[in-house]
Amino acid sequence: MSTSRHTLALALAIVIPWLAAACGPSILPSPQPTAPPTAPPTPTLAPGPTTTPQASATSAAQSDLDYLLGQIETTHPQPWHGIARDEWVAHMRQLQADLPGLTPEQAYARLCALVASLSHEGRDGHQFVIVPDNQERPALPFRTYEFAEGVFVTAAMPGYEELVGRRITAFDGKPIDEVLAALEPLVPRDGPATVPGFRTIFLLRTSVLRGLGLVGEGNVKVSVGGDGRPDTVIDVTPADWAAWRAWAGEYGIALPARDDTLYLSDPDTTLWWRALPESDTLYVRYQRVQLVDSADAFAIAAAAADPAVTRVVFDLRQNPGGDNHNIAMLLSVLQDATADRPGSLHVLTDRLTFSAAANFATQLEQNTDAVFAGEQMGGGLNFWDDVRWVDLPHYPLAPRVGVSTRYWQFAAADDPRLAIEPDIAVPVTASDYFSGRDPTLDAVTAN
Repeated sequence: MSTSRHTLALALAIVIPWLAAACGPSILPSPQPTAPPTAPPTPTLAPGPTTTPQASATSAAQSDLDYLLGQIETTHPQPWHGIARDEWVAHMRQLQADLPGLTPEQAYARLCALVASLSHEGRDGHQFVIVPDNQERPALPFRTYEFAEGVFVTAAMPGYEELVGRRITAFDGKPIDEVLAALEPLVPRDGPATVPGFRTIFLLRTSVLRGLGLVGEGNVKVSVGGDGRPDTVIDVTPADWAAWRAWAGEYGIALPARDDTLYLSDPDTTLWWRALPESDTLYVRYQRVQLVDSADAFAIAAAAADPAVTRVVFDLRQNPGGDNHNIAMLLSVLQDATADRPGSLHVLTDRLTFSAAANFATQLEQNTDAVFAGEQMGGGLNFWDDVRWVDLPHYPLAPRVGVSTRYWQFAAADDPRLAIEPDIAVPVTASDYFSGRDPTLDAVTAN
């Protein structure tokens, strides 16, 4: 989300009171480990006169942050594109000074906010802080999505099925809007739509919720209601992280599959298509930017050339990306005059159209007459990516930090937009999702 530096400083400042009160974010690329040097650089902040194990551990953690700063400056070609170096370093120094008084969860949340501040002006949404599985704390035993009406539970682990379809109103008595506001500074972003797309990554992790003072240790009281049913408070036991991840998937941010909603059906097939005879439409669903078989590409081209087809809909919703080298063949098909006729080609995007999928959408915008519909994509128009992972083994929870190495530019260099704004904007609502309706597809096939 684009902000001024003054607003950014305020956003970072918001996180610190949360932590003080407690005292007294494929979408992510495959990690490429980068171990710190055998002897980390001497920390800028002196560890103090004591030589206790705790002081030694604090000194090592402080050194890890110095090491991170060095890696950011030597790895990222333009690390300070979204924040002044002096401002970022001042926040880092404050974190180093505060480390002795922070719990591991508080230190982790502060690091997430520090790293995310690099992208608060946009175009750098891949720079996440990841905790190794063996260090990650339990997760709330469900999945959520930020719909137009609020945050709803879309799936739940055994024992909590009653929560599915309910709107979350509070965690441990804290209103959900307050919780979302506290999480916002922790979310790396390419643009505004990245925030609701990725915020659920942090919303479900007790490591973050406890680190921000939003919930306490043990069970979490989850309030649900405001959806036409009586308000209810459920005492929720967080699930073991490994069990949650095995159930939800790597990040659990996508909408669960639904057989009654075309774009959410058949989620395991990367590319598929079908004719919608009632609207003279060829519908093409592309779920991950993976290699396309040439036979499939020729089949789509042939289907688009059918005289009975007057409209081609290319659906990139919920597509988290992949490898840009896999785009060329499908792009060629969609650029062909049989698909790219005036008013014919429609591209559907949403907040989870990210990374290589956003690159694909941008190339379609630049090279075809496509009409865009749905939500603003969560991925950038031009953005930094190809992260290199930096390990911080002495920092609490031993996280690794993604640092971008390459700028992907498919729009003009001076294009001020962070993402493609749809020509036909359609919000995603809970009432549509749980009823199996797809108003975005309806909007582009209705005329």
